[in-house]
Amino acid sequence: MSAISCITLLNKFNIKDVGVLEEKTIDIGIDEGVKLLRSSLQSKTVLTDAFLEKKAGESDASNSSGAHSIVI
Repeated sequence: MSAISCITLLNKFNIKDVGVLEEKTIDIGIDEGVKLLRSSLQSKTVLTDAFLEKKAGESDASNSSGAHSIVI
């Protein structure tokens, strides 16, 4: 992506502090493909739900502050 495309994307998701972003590399096999498909049918935060483990006691409603999770 070009620099302007990256900046535009960050602005679109209202990201003010790039320090909160995390880069994650994943290998996709059959199990991950099924998780990705399931998440795509049930969630608006597909990549986060499919590939980031939830902490103990955390629920889908725990992110009610309006913050967005983005995986790049």
